[in-house]
Amino acid sequence: MTCAPHPATFRLLDAYVGWDESTEPGADGTIGIVGFDDPAGLRLAYRGDAPEGPTRGSLLPWFPDPRLAPGCGPCAWYLLVPGERRLLRRDVCSGAFTPVWPPGCDPAPLREPVSVAARGHRLAVVESDRVLVWRREGAQLAGVIRAERPRWAVLGPDDEVLVACQGSTNLRRYDAAGGFRGVLRTGARGEVIGLRTGPERTVWLLTDDGGRLRIHRGTRRGPFRPVTVDELAAALPPSTLTSAGEDGFCLSEKGPDGPQTTCFTWQGQARDAAPPATDAYVTSGSYVTTLIDSGISRCRWHRVRVDADVPAGTAVAVGIVVSEDGRYEDSDWQVSAPGATDFLVDQPPGRFLRLRLRLSGDGGATPAVRRIRLDFPRATSADLLPPAFRQDPAADDFTERFLSLFDATLAQLDRVIERYPALLDPAGVPDRVLPWLAGLLGLSYEAGWDAATRRALLAAAPELYRRRGTPWALREAVRIVFGVAPVIDELAADRRWAQLHKAVGGSGAGEGLGAVRLFGRSASRFRVGGSALGAAPLRAFGAPDSDPYTAHAHRFRVLLPAGSADRTALLRLVERQAPAHTVGSVRTGGAGFVVGSRSTVGVDTAFVPLPAPVLGGARPVRLNRDGVLRPGPRGLRRGVGVGVVSAVGVHTRVS
Repeated sequence: MTCAPHPATFRLLDAYVGWDESTEPGADGTIGIVGFDDPAGLRLAYRGDAPEGPTRGSLLPWFPDPRLAPGCGPCAWYLLVPGERRLLRRDVCSGAFTPVWPPGCDPAPLREPVSVAARGHRLAVVESDRVLVWRREGAQLAGVIRAERPRWAVLGPDDEVLVACQGSTNLRRYDAAGGFRGVLRTGARGEVIGLRTGPERTVWLLTDDGGRLRIHRGTRRGPFRPVTVDELAAALPPSTLTSAGEDGFCLSEKGPDGPQTTCFTWQGQARDAAPPATDAYVTSGSYVTTLIDSGISRCRWHRVRVDADVPAGTAVAVGIVVSEDGRYEDSDWQVSAPGATDFLVDQPPGRFLRLRLRLSGDGGATPAVRRIRLDFPRATSADLLPPAFRQDPAADDFTERFLSLFDATLAQLDRVIERYPALLDPAGVPDRVLPWLAGLLGLSYEAGWDAATRRALLAAAPELYRRRGTPWALREAVRIVFGVAPVIDELAADRRWAQLHKAVGGSGAGEGLGAVRLFGRSASRFRVGGSALGAAPLRAFGAPDSDPYTAHAHRFRVLLPAGSADRTALLRLVERQAPAHTVGSVRTGGAGFVVGSRSTVGVDTAFVPLPAPVLGGARPVRLNRDGVLRPGPRGLRRGVGVGVVSAVGVHTRVS
C-alpha cells in the first residue's frame, strides 16, 4: 500500500503454491470439492463415479451421441433412427430433418444400425456386423466393410476407415472398398465410447474405464497418450451440440439476433428447449486448511482476498479462525458476509490461522475459486497518524477498519502502476493490445502483418527511430516485415561523369587524347546533339550544367529476390521509411547475370544446378558452352561389354 509503513506480507493458496489441505485426525476434511491441482481453481465435484470429470455431457461438442454426426456445414447434421432403420439429414435451409434417401431408393437398406459417421461428402453407417460407406453424401455406395461386432467408425484421409469393435480399444483399418489394412493398437483401457480424427492425421479416442472417462490422442505411427479436455479443445473445434438425453438433443447456433438453441427428438421432430440440467454437480462442498503459520508471535492478521467466479445460483463462503497455540472453539470462527470476497480479519492476535472454504450451488453450475490471499501482519495508514488518534482502543479499532477501505483502493492503484511496465513489453502483451502500443510509438500496421511481425517491429522501434533515414534502418525494417535482407543501391554511386582512364600501356605520366570523358550522352535532360530521340525527358527548369550532379542525387533503389515480397506493400514501406528529401524505387527480381552491368547475387543470380542437357530440344545445347555431359538414364556402364571398348581397371577389376 502506498501509505503503509511496512511492506506487505502475504500467503497464497492456489494450485501453484498449494491449498494446504488439512490431514489432521479428527479435523474436517475435503468433501465435494475438486480441482486442487487445476489452475482453473477449486470447484464443486461432478455427480457420479468421476467427481473430477470430465463428464459425458461436457464432451458432447467433440464426441457426439453415436446417433449423431456433424456434416459439412456448421448447421449440417446426420441423425440415425435405429428403431425405424432410417438415416436423416438436416436441411441447412429449413433446419428440418429429412430422409437421406427417398422411400425405396436406399442403395443398401439398413438392417441393425448402431452409429453414424461423416467426413466431407463421405458417409458411414455402422451396423451389427458391417460398416456401409457412401460417397457424395449417400448418393453412391462405395463399399461394405465386414467386421465382427463393430460399434464405432470414423472416416480418415485417403479414403481410410477406422473401426472400433466391441470389447477392444484397438482400431481396425480399412479402405473405402472394405480392404483390410491392418490394426492400429492404442493401448487404452476400458470401452470405446467416442472416436474421431483431427488435423495432422491424429486420432482421438474417448474411453470409459470403470466409470471414468479418458481422452487419448495418437497417430497411425506414434503411440496413444492420455490428454486433457483443454488439449482437446485447443486441437479440435467444438460442434454446435450442447446436450443430449433421453428426450432428444439440442443445438446452439447463430441466429439473426444472436445465439439460439434448437432442440429435436430422436426421430428428428422439433421440440421445446429443455430446462438446464440441475444434476451435473453436487450442491455443496467444503475444505479446511491446515494451521497456517505466520512465524510472528501474536500476529495481527489483516485481510482475506478471494479470487473467484461465482455464477448465478452459486455461493462462496470463507471462514477463518486465529489462535496462538492452534487451539480454538467452534464459536471462534469468523465467517464472511454472503457474497463477500474481500474482508478484514476480525480476530484476536495469534500466530496460526486456519481457513474453511464452503461452496454451494443449484446442481447446474459451480463456483470456481482460483486463489485466496492472506495478508499479514496488519499494516494500515492508521500507523502514520499521531499517537493522539490511537489512545482509545475502541476508536483505534474503528480507525484501522475505516482507513482500510481507502488502503484497499490505493492498493489497487498501486498494482496498476506496478504492472504498467508490462503493458509496454511487446513480448508480453496480448495481440489485441499491439495496435494501441504501436500508436504510442507512432507506428502504423498493415492488415496483412501477423502478430510476430508486429511484435518484432515494436521491439526494434527504438533503434529504428534512432537510426531512421539511414540505409541500415531501411534494410532492417524490410527484413522484419518481409523476412529477407534487401540490397539498397544508391544511384549516386553509379554516375559516370568525368571518368579518368590511364593510357593503355602507359606509366601514368600524361594522358592521351580520349583518356578523359567529361560527359556522356545526356540522359537526364534532352539536349540537341547530346541526347538520342526518345531517350531523355524535356525539362524547362534548372541549369543544364548542374545535371551531372543532380541526375541521380538523393535517389536509391531497393532490390529483393523475385517472389520474396509484394511489390506494392514493399513500396509503401519504403516510402514511409525513406527520408523526405530522397526518392526511392523498388525492384523484385532481375534479368539474370549480365557482364558489364551491375548484377546482385541473390537478386539477379541464383546458385542452382544445371539442367540436364537434351540434344535436339527447343533450345539446342552447345557443347563446351552451356551443356555438361553426364551419364544417361541407365547410369554408368560397368563390366565388360561385347562390341564396345572396355578398359582394364576402369570397366573391369581383378577378383
